[in-house]
Amino acid sequence: MKKVFILSLLASFFAASLSAGGFKESLAEALAPSADKYLLFTQGFTPSSRLQKEPSFWDGLISCFSSSDREEKQEAVAQYIYNMYIIDAAKGLSLPQPMIDTSYTGALDPIYRSDFKNGAEIKNFYYKNLDAINAKIGLFFSQKRFLNYNPKDEKILKQQSDYINMLVNTYNKNKAFSYNYGPAALSRQELTSAKKSLLKKYISDNNKINKDLSVIYEHTDPIKMLDNATRVGGSAVSAKSYTYRPLSQECAACSYSFCKHICDATQSGYSLYKLLRVYEIYAKPSTGLLKNAKGRREFFSPQGEKYPSWDYHAAVLLVFEEESALSFTVVDTLLSEEPVSYENWLAFFDRADTFFTITPFIRRASVEKTFLPTEEIPSSYQPHPVRN
Repeated sequence: MKKVFILSLLASFFAASLSAGGFKESLAEALAPSADKYLLFTQGFTPSSRLQKEPSFWDGLISCFSSSDREEKQEAVAQYIYNMYIIDAAKGLSLPQPMIDTSYTGALDPIYRSDFKNGAEIKNFYYKNLDAINAKIGLFFSQKRFLNYNPKDEKILKQQSDYINMLVNTYNKNKAFSYNYGPAALSRQELTSAKKSLLKKYISDNNKINKDLSVIYEHTDPIKMLDNATRVGGSAVSAKSYTYRPLSQECAACSYSFCKHICDATQSGYSLYKLLRVYEIYAKPSTGLLKNAKGRREFFSPQGEKYPSWDYHAAVLLVFEEESALSFTVVDTLLSEEPVSYENWLAFFDRADTFFTITPFIRRASVEKTFLPTEEIPSSYQPHPVRN
């Protein structure tokens, strides 16, 4: 009985100490011993090579009437908001509503698991299901012993509204649930030499796999599609044509293939390797064509060869756990033979003209069906045109 009383007294003291300060301060204090490893607190994807099953038409239709679908969406929004609280508190930063240049470390993973179509849909869903979502957030906090989450507090509701608005704003700007990155958003911790050497081996192995593969593009002529004879197969002319490009020369496909390769390679040794996240990252110009660090539309291979002009560029962002911090490392074989820190990768681009979007890697059948052994490409397929 005495033991129960002491435990009860300690619990009351802990709860009082948490509620004594503001919500933000108490969270930051609770996380202080592990503030530099805040990614470990997020609910999200671990590296996985599992192929995502794409729902059939009937699956999609049935899900519209499914109550479990609503439950899953409530869970996704609640996890997103909870993750944002954790990241915000651990970094000791606030997230002003107008600022979308902020850190992304897995908070969007549950959103990508759901099937929200746009930012407005999420916002409408959030306010329509506010009580249920807040109940789930409260459950997350109670499991982590953060005892002072109060969904009736106007400041907390305002902060959650800011998180939702941030998601809407980034979708409206980028047409994806993503954030723009700034140079100070990520840790500058360098990867250890041992991990860098192993990563170089994975790059080499993946390059060998890609050597004999090409990417297939399907093109549809809208004018020919209007022709009834073409549509019903009564014409010798097809409305569809196909082109191809070596996979190693296509940045998005090459990055996708490496994401899959490293997920496969590290699956069994995940805890030892400490690869926490695998992302596809895109650099996009604010207008026109992408510019390099000198403000020109010229990018060069590691061997000094000039590339054609780009309207975007893709690479791989890997998040590793190191002893004292997280390491954000980019694999981009078109611009660097070796893995580089995120900060050094940013230096390739004109930051005033470029924004960066990052999404969790998910294996997708729709992408992989476009990869084909070059020797098996039909003779009717033409080389994909390259912008000079």
